[in-house]
Amino acid sequence: MDKQQTSELGTGASSVGLLGEFLKQRRIDKNYTLEKLSQKTKISVNILKALECNDYDHLPSAAYIKGFVTSYVKVLGVPLDEAIIKMEYTYLNVLGKPFPALNHTKSMPSPTPAPIRPVRDMQDSDESSAAQSMIESGDSFIESTKSLMPIVIFAAIILLFVGGYKLISSVVEGEVTDQKAKDLGPKIESSSALVKQTESAKSVEAPATTETGVTTAPTNASEASVDPKPEEMKPDQEFQRNFPAVEFKKLRGKLFSVRMDAPENLDENILPKQIKDSMNSDLQNIYIRAIEGNTWLSYKVDNGPIQSVIINKDNDLFLQGAEIRIFLGNVNVTKIFYNNYLIETPTKTGVKSLVFPEESNSKFQLPLFPKAKDDILYTSDEYIKRMKMEEDELEKRKENL
Repeated sequence: MDKQQTSELGTGASSVGLLGEFLKQRRIDKNYTLEKLSQKTKISVNILKALECNDYDHLPSAAYIKGFVTSYVKVLGVPLDEAIIKMEYTYLNVLGKPFPALNHTKSMPSPTPAPIRPVRDMQDSDESSAAQSMIESGDSFIESTKSLMPIVIFAAIILLFVGGYKLISSVVEGEVTDQKAKDLGPKIESSSALVKQTESAKSVEAPATTETGVTTAPTNASEASVDPKPEEMKPDQEFQRNFPAVEFKKLRGKLFSVRMDAPENLDENILPKQIKDSMNSDLQNIYIRAIEGNTWLSYKVDNGPIQSVIINKDNDLFLQGAEIRIFLGNVNVTKIFYNNYLIETPTKTGVKSLVFPEESNSKFQLPLFPKAKDDILYTSDEYIKRMKMEEDELEKRKENL
């Protein structure tokens, strides 16, 4: 975000304050309590409070924040564009960095799954259509090239003529400029330019401090008598941590319970037949459908990358893998099926961590996907390693002072 965009955001947002005050005022104007708004949006009261207090330390990643704000203003009938401007302005002022572009976040497509075809058939079909497309495009290119050839030749002649003229002109102009410079004598600098040069020279000639704390003498003899005493900088001031301390805890107990007799297991409007037929008994099969609103989640399948996803109402997500980890926000609006059976995910906050199969619980710690200062999600193991490296680096810097 450049300075012009920042100033524009500031102009639009400063009249009503930050996003939190803006949302709270609109909620009060509509006579909504936090509890009533929580029921409508399916967002926990604690999350709503954090939004209204601009408390981004207690909110999940940017993808979740945008989803919360979208649901919040939709219930109140507030224009989404206006709220997004406030959100970006607030994020920049509170955290000191622009709101991320969320290029790692994607909305899920329509819940109707595409027909499942064998892998070999899909490859044959794709290769055949690609070959036919290449042949057709090649024929079209040859025909168009024939008709354009005279024009291309004529344009090349003109470019050669213009290029030669510019080359001769630049040579002549250079000789004239050199001659004028000789006739006019030395160049006269403006006072502002001289001031800038003086400041630059001072910065170059300032005494340097080595890593051991020994100050070297200035190169300019006229400044040799100056004894600079630069202000000492604390280690935590000069070393910006991207992995601040996070308290992790082992996963304990059951994270969900399976409902073998749930009526949803037989309802094809909630659990489509094609999803049921796609189940692989050798893998973990997870089907998530947003029923009552939007949900936001991050997940990791086996050794694949962490994905952040927004599932809009009436859309879904189907995952298969040997081991699956999921962190959901607004989980109460969803129906989640494990191996074609509905599961219950009790939570008071609206957020939930899930691991499949349950036998893998002991391998992981909460939070499953902690967020670093640069808004990138990591697994708990990766974050702990990097956090420890930063702590070790900070200790070394303290020892060297």
